[in-house]
Amino acid sequence: MSESNELNFGLPIDDSQIESTNDNALDLGATSSTDTNGKNIKGLSDEERKDPNQIRVTIADPNVPLVVLFGPPNCGKTMTLVRLVRYLNKNGYNISPVRTFRPNYDQNYVDICKSENFNRLMNSPDAANSTSNISFMLVGVYKKGKCLCQILEAPGEHYFLKTEPEKNFPAYIHTIIATNNRKLWTIMTEPEWENVEDRINYVQRIKTLTQRMGSNDKTLFVYNKIDLTQLVFKKGQVNVAQAITDVSNLYPGIFENFKNENPITKLWKTYNCGFIPFQTGTYTETTKQDKQGNTIYSYQEGPDNYPQMLWNEILKSITG
Repeated sequence: MSESNELNFGLPIDDSQIESTNDNALDLGATSSTDTNGKNIKGLSDEERKDPNQIRVTIADPNVPLVVLFGPPNCGKTMTLVRLVRYLNKNGYNISPVRTFRPNYDQNYVDICKSENFNRLMNSPDAANSTSNISFMLVGVYKKGKCLCQILEAPGEHYFLKTEPEKNFPAYIHTIIATNNRKLWTIMTEPEWENVEDRINYVQRIKTLTQRMGSNDKTLFVYNKIDLTQLVFKKGQVNVAQAITDVSNLYPGIFENFKNENPITKLWKTYNCGFIPFQTGTYTETTKQDKQGNTIYSYQEGPDNYPQMLWNEILKSITG
């Protein structure tokens, strides 16, 4: 049996799970700022802007599980959050921003946390509002009044910057890593990302992260933009085994730090991590432009079973 068939990462996609997509298109401008030095990150104080190690965040509840969207700039973290929030809202969950995550001087964050603004960003006909306005975001997912988990979005350049691949994580990320919260690190990958040297450096960055993870932390690899591959053979149906092989080839060594060393369970589970293909939706060029002159794209949600798989993996990690 080939290694790709042994990798028990993800669940096969059931076409029967697909629900109709939302026809209310939203306009997506430039998917995010092309700034890679953090100068355009909204809400930072002058001190924080000069020195990212001064950035302040607070995880007030040490018991709620934390889902961290981890990836470089422009990898689709924000739109993944938007797509998941929309799916959860349709399925009986309540999503609420955590106001105490950032200090009061972050007026951008304060404004985003107002319910009317948060809902507008999540459901806006102009999704550029989401990708350009959300720098930091911590949201709670509630069911019947209970917070099941919190999902964290932070600037990609603080996780990995291809021009400075060995730069240390800012202090606030070390603070998040060190919290006692059970964590799921959702590590973003994609099929056509940068050059091989950048991907190798990204793998090294992930290795650095794993060396700092707690014993209760779990990892889920999200192969985003699966629609850009030839692996989708029917609406919502993906050759998952080949997707795993493709990620392994594109990002050499990416799964090595997750090898299962248990002499018994490794017989059927090669690696201690999860894997899912993902698609936020479809983006269509329009004639409109944003304030920076970037073309705005209309956005149509992809099949619901992609966020459904993501949410199922999150539930497994926070309850297991």
